[in-house]
Amino acid sequence: MPVNDIPTNPKKSRFGWPLLDRLQEFKNKASSESGPTSRVVLQGQPRDFPIIRIHQDVPKYRLENGRTASAQVEHMAKSSTVRLDLFSGDPELWDAQEAQHNLLLKLAEKSELRKYFEDTAKYQVDPILLDHQGFVVNGNRRLSTWRDLYHSDKSVYGHFEYIDVVVLPQVDNKAIDRLEASLQIEEDIKADYSWDAEANMMLAKRDREHYSDKDLAELYGKKESEIKELLDMRDYANDFLRSRGKENMWSLVSGDKLAFRRIVSIRQKVGSSGRQELFKEAAFALIDNPKAVKDSLHDAINGMANNIEPIIEKLKAAFDVTASSTDADTDDMFGGSSTTTEATDMALSREIAKAENAPKARDIIVDFIESQKELRRNTKSAEKLLDSCARACASLEDGIKLGLGPDTKTDGVEAQLCGIEARIEKIRKFLGTSNHASN
Repeated sequence: MPVNDIPTNPKKSRFGWPLLDRLQEFKNKASSESGPTSRVVLQGQPRDFPIIRIHQDVPKYRLENGRTASAQVEHMAKSSTVRLDLFSGDPELWDAQEAQHNLLLKLAEKSELRKYFEDTAKYQVDPILLDHQGFVVNGNRRLSTWRDLYHSDKSVYGHFEYIDVVVLPQVDNKAIDRLEASLQIEEDIKADYSWDAEANMMLAKRDREHYSDKDLAELYGKKESEIKELLDMRDYANDFLRSRGKENMWSLVSGDKLAFRRIVSIRQKVGSSGRQELFKEAAFALIDNPKAVKDSLHDAINGMANNIEPIIEKLKAAFDVTASSTDADTDDMFGGSSTTTEATDMALSREIAKAENAPKARDIIVDFIESQKELRRNTKSAEKLLDSCARACASLEDGIKLGLGPDTKTDGVEAQLCGIEARIEKIRKFLGTSNHASN
């Protein structure tokens, strides 16, 4: 950790000095300090950059932060008074930095990062990485935590007043994205990124930097099919939230990754476009109330797909939907030649999508899935005797083939045979009673 004269506490914004002041501070530090360096792979090349020590007030948060992608959208949806370009406009502005600070703090609490640094024995180890203008490329959550702890009790957390940083040279946004991917995503994404934040981050990069799915796959070390699947899942989740009047409330679906993945992976198997739309709305009815589903959501959705025909028949009977319910929208969707089945599926999907009908549809689906599970359990129980006898017979055959030799240990074998014969006698008595009852 570089040891240098610490500047006086600046009387400026705690969420980042003005740009010219930041640049001047970096210039002054770069010329005055000659100490440890940090190796960073930038634009495909490992390079050593000097570590400088600055006040925690100097840097600004990078608003294009992957972890906060969903949280930013939800913040905008919940706050009717904030400006529309809060996170997409000028990142220098106080309100944007303050809002980002609060979002980062929530993420730090969820990952127990704050709890870690609340221990006064914990100090900074790795430097914060800043771009050439002083925006944090790597370490946003750490910085938010240190700032909050320091301002909560300066006497206790004074060791976070000054921080070690590395200021990177000027490069384009794609180089910064690649660096962020190598430093954060590859090592942390499974633990720290919610699936929806990951999807919203990728969608934002695709829109902002015009990345293709192939570009995103290369950037984050994934298959192109995985990127497509994730963005498809995001589309379904977005449809779900919008249909429930909860648009952009991504925290409501953060725990439903497997459910939306199951919808995407199995939708093609259920049939035509109309059938897929019906399947989607039925799945949404399950996601509405996971507690009412007597199984995991993804297993229930899978069970529904495997029994889609009888479930649809029960739904049609319950909601009395016929092909006559079709309308111009259905005709447009299927090119003016929609079949009766397609029209009925679409009409039924609209019925169960209604808020007042979703609970009834969910009960029908859950009851049918549970009845099928019970039927399978009963069938398995009914075949248990035959299955056990077959396995016992096979085991004895193995014993005869491999165990009848001059070196075979016979102690206890007779007792086991007596036990087997006693059990066989019980089964024979049952068979006699059972056969007599059947006659």
